[in-house]
Amino acid sequence: MGILKKFGLTVAASVVLFGYIIHRPIPHDVPHRFKYQMLINLQSMLELLATATEKLGYSRWWPYRPSIPFPSTLPDGMKVENEMLGGVETVIITPRSFQGKREPGPAIIFIHGGGWVMGSINGTATLLIQAAEETGFVVMSPEYRLAPEHPFPAPYDDCMNSTISFMKSSKRFNVDPKRIILSGDSAGGNLAMAVYIGLIEMQASDPTVKLPAMQALMNPLLQPLNFMTSSYQHYRELMFMNNLAPKFLLAYIGLNDRPELADVVARNSHVDKSDVELKEKWNLVSPSLIPDKYKQGGKVFELDDVVYDDTLDGDVRKLMKQMILNTKISPLLASNKIISKIKKTLVLVCEYDPLRD
Repeated sequence: MGILKKFGLTVAASVVLFGYIIHRPIPHDVPHRFKYQMLINLQSMLELLATATEKLGYSRWWPYRPSIPFPSTLPDGMKVENEMLGGVETVIITPRSFQGKREPGPAIIFIHGGGWVMGSINGTATLLIQAAEETGFVVMSPEYRLAPEHPFPAPYDDCMNSTISFMKSSKRFNVDPKRIILSGDSAGGNLAMAVYIGLIEMQASDPTVKLPAMQALMNPLLQPLNFMTSSYQHYRELMFMNNLAPKFLLAYIGLNDRPELADVVARNSHVDKSDVELKEKWNLVSPSLIPDKYKQGGKVFELDDVVYDDTLDGDVRKLMKQMILNTKISPLLASNKIISKIKKTLVLVCEYDPLRD
């Protein structure tokens, strides 16, 4: 066999092997499967390279945050201002239709997503501009600190402080404090609801604290108690390769140096089902609450199915329990008494969204 032929066979075998390694099957009910299959395989390849650099001792790949400029072209008459609110850098976008109004108008506070470790105002600027232009509302967005450099409670504190400051200074922006929507996507949805819960708790001791008119959450991650939901099991490969969501969560709570715990969280082995408090919280997110028409089939994972990892050391166990019980991290697990005080809620999810359930 000639050298060129051997070389060709070696290259072909390597390509097939590499393709096998990065290939991730996706559910058959997903439309445009070929397009998404190519996208998922590309993401898988990038994650494989990132994992390799991580194992070689380089830094975690997600702190790499490309610098994205704010769009230079804006709709006619739109005003964009950078403001420090509550010690946090924010952007205030005022559409032309809002300017010159005599009566105070509505506003949106939008908290960007990115798994608490990525994302920025500039990265979501197009969405912010579109929201302001199409609704005619003022839009404020905070540039909150990111994990793992700044784990919880830093991101939450920044979002809370900037929200309070904006609501208190709403007159300066001609905004009606009774017509403010608190919104966010993905991890930003988590932070938005956590801030709303925090405001409700503050109002209990200080009646002067005002609540937003509503919360609007887009594909939010609202609880880290049960990852074995129907949608997460069925669609996880579409977005979260190699337990990426649990990895982000661990970075957020200060366990960035323990990536191996992502597998523990992904299979719910961080939940001690003998713990009375955790049992009570599980009842709030039990899969039995999900209508059958939204279940993808397969096994319905209940608390009895949890196999607790009793090898976790004491500090990790404590952090895991705090992660579940702290409503600033797990806002959906707040008491019914607290949840009932949220004025209005809009939750937007996607059909093929791992976080949907």
